[in-house]
Amino acid sequence: MVDIDEIDKKILLELRKNGRITFTDLSKKLGLSVASIKNRVDKLERLGAIRGYSALVEPAFLEEYLLALIELELLADDPQAEMVLQEIGTLENVLGIYKKTGEFQVMIRANFRNTDELKSFLRLLSQRYFRKNLRRWRVTIILDVIKDNGVQISKGSQRR
Repeated sequence: MVDIDEIDKKILLELRKNGRITFTDLSKKLGLSVASIKNRVDKLERLGAIRGYSALVEPAFLEEYLLALIELELLADDPQAEMVLQEIGTLENVLGIYKKTGEFQVMIRANFRNTDELKSFLRLLSQRYFRKNLRRWRVTIILDVIKDNGVQISKGSQRR
């Protein structure tokens, strides 16, 4: 891991809370010049400490009312596992793919409009990968989101 100092860490924490904070506001909060903040943010981007910027969008505005966590059990020693996970990552519904410990080695986080769309997604996984790359999966439906990506979601989300 590349060494960064405490000021860099404070910048990262502020950006994680609010990715739209201005350099001016950051400079006031941390007691540094705007130029110093800009140089540090540029450095953090180059180092890969800042991987990008995005908006935390309420899924209901995209008519996505169903958040699912899909755990995958991969076939042992599948040489194509990485390629399969990369392919799955290109599917529109997929928000994230995480390798993990336990009985199921992979967790997919995905949004869907409804259960029919989720079933279509699972059918696609079955047709493309079941028995070739996947042994089985388990689906968990999220009923409400309290905190997401480090942001407290007030009064729960708009999921139905």
